[in-house]
Amino acid sequence: MAIRLDPDAVDAQGLPVVTWEEDRNLFAPDGFGRVRVSCFIRPGEDGVLQFVSVGSVRHGAYEEARPWHLLHSFAGSTAEQHYYSASERVLRDVMANKSKSGAGRLLASDGAHVMLANFIDGRPSVPMHLNCAECAPVEMALLHDRLHREFIARRDDFVREKCDGQYAWPKDKPFAAFAAPPPAVLPPSLSRVIDLSIVALLGLMGLGLYWLTAR
Repeated sequence: MAIRLDPDAVDAQGLPVVTWEEDRNLFAPDGFGRVRVSCFIRPGEDGVLQFVSVGSVRHGAYEEARPWHLLHSFAGSTAEQHYYSASERVLRDVMANKSKSGAGRLLASDGAHVMLANFIDGRPSVPMHLNCAECAPVEMALLHDRLHREFIARRDDFVREKCDGQYAWPKDKPFAAFAAPPPAVLPPSLSRVIDLSIVALLGLMGLGLYWLTAR
């Protein structure tokens, strides 16, 4: 279980690109497996430079873009904090405590980590969810360091060098957008395994609810 950052890179214009490969658990939108995520810069229809994230996420679209100059910070969090209600967390705790096998505890546990991109336009907005990785906290820290360095710490330098200090791409310059990888397609055999695992998980959740209400 890990996040594997690609080497430092820039696009055809010299603007930053951060790509990585990460492991996912059964609760991920594509199920268990390994996926790639890309963050890069491109101009919108009005020329304003956009921070773009491409990759499957549990909250938000596969591809999202927001003005780069409004990007305020990156922050690591957990799936438990964002994707479960209080009652769901209680039910999953009951399932884990009732389970006598390690498999039951594993199916009831969602230890994914999520990187958030925070934007401010007068007031904070809903963060952009960039990923959902099954990884160690230190790997999230390394990802945070790379994202902050490339898209925040060095932002003014990039804009001054490439766009004369304006957060808009010059109209007289062509722009070759970074080509993000297409969505991953799971092999049929792995899809069946994931489907069976989901069925088993739902069965455990129903059993946990029965134990909770029968006591």
